[in-house]
Amino acid sequence: MEDSKKDNDIFITQKPASNKISKYISYYYFHKSEDQNYQKNFIFYPNYKHALTVYKDSEVLISNDESSIKPSKNSGLQPLYSINKEKSIKVSICGAFDKIGVVFNPLGINHFIEKPLHEIITFYFGNFTHFGDEFNLILSQVYSEKEVEKKVILLDHFFEKKLKSFDEPILKKALGEIIISNGGIKVAELSEKLKVNRKTLLRLFNKHTFMSVEEYRKMVMFRQAFNYFHQNKDKTNLTDVALFSMYYDQAHFIKHFKSITKETPNTLLSKVSHLGLEDTYWYFEN
Repeated sequence: MEDSKKDNDIFITQKPASNKISKYISYYYFHKSEDQNYQKNFIFYPNYKHALTVYKDSEVLISNDESSIKPSKNSGLQPLYSINKEKSIKVSICGAFDKIGVVFNPLGINHFIEKPLHEIITFYFGNFTHFGDEFNLILSQVYSEKEVEKKVILLDHFFEKKLKSFDEPILKKALGEIIISNGGIKVAELSEKLKVNRKTLLRLFNKHTFMSVEEYRKMVMFRQAFNYFHQNKDKTNLTDVALFSMYYDQAHFIKHFKSITKETPNTLLSKVSHLGLEDTYWYFEN
């Protein structure tokens, strides 16, 4: 477990205790502040790991590329699911809050739902009610529990009960190839390597990841660059990051970053904060 404290809030990350669940869930996080005067804006960026976040007693207002959170005792629990493929999303928090995050490995959520992902969600960032009252009951217990390890056991137990078979070997291999190549593999090359036509790949990606092959590839390329820089920032430079992440050249690297973040890698990457020991990187605005 890693505990990060930033000013007047606490951020804790914890991996699943269950070996079954750790295949599909990368980690949980617990983020809260009891400060009624708390006020911060942060930005999060595209990631091939999807996140399910739950706010307790907060009013959450969502627009196209931002959300605002403020205390509301009448709001109860509000689960939100995020598939952030191509933009920076701003979150504004005003007042005390208490949030739980479930960060899924690639295709992780697919192992806990009965239908293809595109039949369950119709948004890239919004309310997620698929797990219903059963999930809310467990979440209430998690929020009441003081010890992080016990919170994790409760969440593990819930997801173990929800575990389903998800058998799409072509899609799993395709995602593996994209991630191993840091997003550098082209769609035509992927199609040839897996001996499957492009239409089949596109259908599988749209059905189970809610994005196209090309969108997924570009997202992985961006995120791998993002992660690599922060994991090696004391011994690397932006040229090395661009090469590692399979960008054609510096111009391609800069153009792609600006299309997502509106800033150059040189300007943005040094300002981003790393929370916990996992791959949670947010930019806190002043």
